Amino acid sequence: MSTTYDVIVAGLGPAGTVAVWHLAKRRFKVLGVDMRDWSTLWGKPCGDALGAHHVKEAGLPPLPSHIIKNNVTAIDIYSPGETTRYRVHGKGYIINRHALGEWLLKDALNHDAEIWFKTPIIGPIIEGGRVVGIYVKRAGRIEEVRARLVIEATGFSRVLRLKLPKSWPVYEDIDPTDVNIAYREIIEYEDYEIEEPNVIRIYLDQEIAPGGYWWYFPESKHAVNVGLGVQGGKGYPSPKSLYEKLKRHPLLNHRYRVLNAAGAPLPTRRPSNTMVGPGIVVIGDAGYTVNPLHGGGMGYGFRAAYFTATVFEEAYNNDKLDEEGLWPINTLYMKAIGAKQAALDIFRIFLQRLDNDDIRYGMEKRLIPESDVYYTSSEGDITVSTLEKLGIILRGLRRPSLLAKLKVVADYMKKVKEHYMNYPQKPSDLEVWIRRLKDMYERYQTQLE
Repeated sequence: MSTTYDVIVAGLGPAGTVAVWHLAKRRFKVLGVDMRDWSTLWGKPCGDALGAHHVKEAGLPPLPSHIIKNNVTAIDIYSPGETTRYRVHGKGYIINRHALGEWLLKDALNHDAEIWFKTPIIGPIIEGGRVVGIYVKRAGRIEEVRARLVIEATGFSRVLRLKLPKSWPVYEDIDPTDVNIAYREIIEYEDYEIEEPNVIRIYLDQEIAPGGYWWYFPESKHAVNVGLGVQGGKGYPSPKSLYEKLKRHPLLNHRYRVLNAAGAPLPTRRPSNTMVGPGIVVIGDAGYTVNPLHGGGMGYGFRAAYFTATVFEEAYNNDKLDEEGLWPINTLYMKAIGAKQAALDIFRIFLQRLDNDDIRYGMEKRLIPESDVYYTSSEGDITVSTLEKLGIILRGLRRPSLLAKLKVVADYMKKVKEHYMNYPQKPSDLEVWIRRLKDMYERYQTQLE
């Protein structure tokens, strides 16, 4: 006799694992499925940086010491040519991804979660206009597994989402230009000790990382996660080939050994128009819950998983597990994170149009002052005081065209953020909201030309 679960979580990366953990702690009958095994858990290549606030905001316990490789106290942002450096202070970690995933899943197992590793996910089971389970491959055979809700957390592959009917709003593919292709290596120096190992570094350089950036995230005094991301859809060289240019940088002009090397695509855009569909919720990279400026998705994915478990519990207790009953997942996420994520998407589109000279000039002249960088990146706003400073500086330096574009950017960041803060309260109002959002983006793109 087949088992019907309360929830199936498809994919056990950061978002899926946190969803399983929260649901198991709430004593739901939850099944987590992943094609990987324990040894490659959370195996996607990543910078492995996590803001400390994300842990608490996602309802997770403090991280044990064996998970934290390094404590981060600040981020340095370098202009092209490294003529200017911004330092932004903030608490975070470089984590052992595998150890964090293992710690959470083992605790979920202790709360009676069921986990299937080495189990490829084939596609959704759709009956009566809703997802009722998934097809998986076990022991060489295709099997059906059913649940009252399926959570899609398969990462950028979106194994389930891309097989949903295209007429469903939750089916939403991604434009190639809203994707970054990343490549990174974890290296260990043999003859060099990293200066300020508690400071992670981001370098803006359109020649080395067009449409993205390259990073240098120390894991200790001798080991570092270093890599780059390149905007997709533009015909740029592959990130691995560009990494060869990066190896000429003085930081990599030391003897070292490569501990691990890998690459992967990742979304860099606003969140999905809706994460909720009939019988299915999409979170993590599959739901585009990422920071558009740097592609970091762990913290946003954690929060989306937390909201999903919280809303599911209430909907389950009220016996209202239809699309409308689960809709608060959207409204909670959009107001807490999605609004500023969308505003940062507006800023990202502007930054990707700049060349090295524009970026260098803007940072050298502090067009967005160092003190405002953290506020802009965390809140999705450019402040009025910043715009006033911009006007004075740019008029004096005779850069009216750049000032005009920055004012457009600030205006649309505010408009988009307000639009998301007014996210529809029920599924029937979504179509009009999406149409207005698309119009807003089209007007913005036109004004940036």
